[in-house]
Amino acid sequence: MMIVCIRIWLMWICSLWLCSKPSHSSFLPLLSTNRELKISKTNNNLLRQKMIRSTRDGGIMKNVSSEETSSDMMLRQGGMVAYLPFLSSSILNFITQRTALVALSYILIANTIYLQRRAHLRKMTKRKLLQIRTTREEGVNLGLHVTNIFAWQVFVTSVFPILEPLSRLCGFVSFYYFYPNANGCGIIFEPVSVQHLPIKKRQRSQLRLDWHKFSFNVGQIGRDGYRHPPSIKRNLPHLDVPRLQLKHWPWRRKHNKANVKK
Repeated sequence: MMIVCIRIWLMWICSLWLCSKPSHSSFLPLLSTNRELKISKTNNNLLRQKMIRSTRDGGIMKNVSSEETSSDMMLRQGGMVAYLPFLSSSILNFITQRTALVALSYILIANTIYLQRRAHLRKMTKRKLLQIRTTREEGVNLGLHVTNIFAWQVFVTSVFPILEPLSRLCGFVSFYYFYPNANGCGIIFEPVSVQHLPIKKRQRSQLRLDWHKFSFNVGQIGRDGYRHPPSIKRNLPHLDVPRLQLKHWPWRRKHNKANVKK
């Protein structure tokens, strides 16, 4: 019995000794293998994370590059959109300046031709004619004077260039006249052949297209064919032809016998 107990005791001691050194004995290769597996797993996880990050970074870079490209395009388009109004405004300014220069040149040339033409017919200087046309007469208010100058410029720049050649074909010359006392103006046609005569003799050959204030009768028609008083004053267009004894026609005219009250 004693021997059996000793054997069991020795076996237990051996088992304890073996169990007390597992990492330095037969279990060391197994533990190293486990560590290598853990390290490889860790490395694999790191590689996977790097790949994921690189993929994400690549996507982000792609997105960033696409966003940069789109933003660059937007900036370019925005630049073009911002440049177009500047370009259109520059063109409009150029056209406006050019139009204003052409208009001023045309007005200057038209006035020079008108003054030169009338100075030749009236045997006067252009400066004297311009002074007569632009000087405000006594008793004429500023508004009427400005209106007169404006109407004169409309005639010189718009009517005269067409009317004067046509009048010259018919043997006439045309002039603009202002009637300050009657608050009106008119266009006078005179034959070229009477330009050397005094004004009273020229008036007999005139044809006037006037628009100013005058009075005319509105009563019953008399036996002579003309209307009797009362009279009224109106500012109306009319025609004067002294050779035909027409004055303020058609407001003053001789009516037909059928209209005469018996």
